[in-house]
Amino acid sequence: MGGLAVRFRKWDTRYFPAGELVRADELIPSFDELEDRLLADHPRMRRIVLRLLPGWPLHRYYLHWSDGTDLASLDRRVAAGTATEEDFAGAIVGEPYSTSHPACGARFRVIEFEVTIPLFSDSLARSRSHSYRNECPVCGGRFRGSALEFITPVTS
Repeated sequence: MGGLAVRFRKWDTRYFPAGELVRADELIPSFDELEDRLLADHPRMRRIVLRLLPGWPLHRYYLHWSDGTDLASLDRRVAAGTATEEDFAGAIVGEPYSTSHPACGARFRVIEFEVTIPLFSDSLARSRSHSYRNECPVCGGRFRGSALEFITPVTS
């Protein structure tokens, strides 16, 4: 498996720095290679792969920062093995999701805040201080939800 080893609480994860595509020795359910390529260099996100419980399938999630953390520097620290818990202090966990905007009907993929993965002991506090995308990228109307990033409009 590709990526770099990072441990969060009780989970051993594979962290994928900018530009490195997710590679795994086994199937990752709902993994979209084209979406991964699109988001591999995102300036506010990094991808991680982990197994939540022994015997369960691998899952891919996104770590998202809205506080301006220098992720290129973080990538270097992770690669050197010098990253600490503090380096991830501004991150929350997200997952790809399909949704639509009720006002204009536009459909799109988003990275949505994932509340069920307690990767960090202070996930609730992090989620409250995090910035979310609250404007529809199609019509500009208010978007309700926990969208961290809009990926792309759905055209079909």
